Amino acid sequence: MSPEQPAGRKSRFSEERRAEVYRATIALIAERGYQGASIDEIAVRTQTSKATLYRQWGDKSNLVLTALRAESGLAVETIDTGSLDGDLTALMDMFGARAGQNVRLVLTIADAAQRDLELHTTLVRYGMPELSGIERILSRAVERGELPADHPAIPHVPHLLIGALFGVAVIEGPEARIDAERMRGFLSDVLLPLLGRCE
Repeated sequence: MSPEQPAGRKSRFSEERRAEVYRATIALIAERGYQGASIDEIAVRTQTSKATLYRQWGDKSNLVLTALRAESGLAVETIDTGSLDGDLTALMDMFGARAGQNVRLVLTIADAAQRDLELHTTLVRYGMPELSGIERILSRAVERGELPADHPAIPHVPHLLIGALFGVAVIEGPEARIDAERMRGFLSDVLLPLLGRCE
């Protein structure tokens, strides 16, 4: 079952129509924040009935986070360059390329999730494919002998990457520069040395 389609509900949306709803939803969240964007407004902007939106996505949190995933440009599970350094470089480029949009939106939603348990649960589910992809990158590195299986830093890598992405915006504010160049700097100056990958 796809995350955007609740159990027992058949999709009648074309991929093009679904993409229109996702783009409109993301635009509305960017303008008004999670709390300020309602299903009613999404329905008006997309010329879709509320009943149809609820039938397709179940609730607002599922619609918003599915839209964010669809529009994020992230596909960590596709990264496999054959080396740890290459995989992590590709990961930094992928994160950095879309950070301008993704970081702001995720922080907006994460703030609302502190007061909404259902939204928090959905947000965690939204992030699982990326976290699993990072774990697979590290597992392959262990299998290739690039990292020892008991390296103490391995469990902390996902947390460090999340901090590198979102911590900059929290500390430096909405005008913070978060791009591929900065993420590569984090990789070369922090993450690779931590993993013992410095030459």
